[in-house]
Amino acid sequence: MDQSEYSYLQCPPEAMAIQHDQLYIRKTEKDKQYRKIFGGDVQYDQFEMQHIKLLEEEIQKKGIKLPDGWTQTDTLKIVYNGKFKIKDCIERLQLHLAWRVNPNMHTLNKQMQEFLEAGFLYTFGRDYQFRPVIYLEAFRVDQKKYPKEFMIQVLSFFLGFVKKNMMMPGKVENWICIIDTKDIGVFGLPSGLGEIIKTMALNFVGCLHRMYVLNPSTGVDLSWKAGAAFMDDESKSKNVFLTKKTLEKLKEAIPQDQLEKKYLGTAENLTQFWPPRIAKK
Repeated sequence: MDQSEYSYLQCPPEAMAIQHDQLYIRKTEKDKQYRKIFGGDVQYDQFEMQHIKLLEEEIQKKGIKLPDGWTQTDTLKIVYNGKFKIKDCIERLQLHLAWRVNPNMHTLNKQMQEFLEAGFLYTFGRDYQFRPVIYLEAFRVDQKKYPKEFMIQVLSFFLGFVKKNMMMPGKVENWICIIDTKDIGVFGLPSGLGEIIKTMALNFVGCLHRMYVLNPSTGVDLSWKAGAAFMDDESKSKNVFLTKKTLEKLKEAIPQDQLEKKYLGTAENLTQFWPPRIAKK
């Protein structure tokens, strides 16, 4: 994939003017640590640097080889995913490294392309802080045709694509995710949902700003709660459930011209989804 081919997806120049509140960048609640911005010119504090050093020492002790291009930021993201517990961090690191070298997670195959072209999973528009908006039309996904393993592969490729082409370090490092369930169950078994959540959280640390679940049925609600067992409090607080009556709240986060008409915006409903389209002002 030639990155220049997707230069039209880059953040607009206005994103350079974003000044994040310090509590958005990094915050501590009781004994929990959270960070949403890792890049740009942000500084890591003493506590973070201490744990980066501890993890680096453990990596060296265990003889774990890090890939070319591995950065201090990558190490810090593993520290956050392991919740600053070095033993857990090593386990997460090994899982992440296996994911990194697995070509199935980063290569667009025919089935994945058909899935994206059908609009089951796509990106369109940005919120008021230029965060890209990602849609998963879960109600259209045939769980037998697209099992958990496939969903992990296509999400890995697609989220990697969005991260590479639509972010701006230090300014735009997070996305909005909208899952439309239309009263139908999502992903099937809760264990499958839990594994998908864990895999994405491990390999895209700190990327999720907010997740909107539209039209949840009782089954989806229960399934989601089971999946939420794998989330920390901060992650749970990112989940917003909207019904047809409360769908208007989407417009509080996303400009109307960045939303399709089916989601109460002014942009025409998409008929082509891949490669991604941009919302015109």
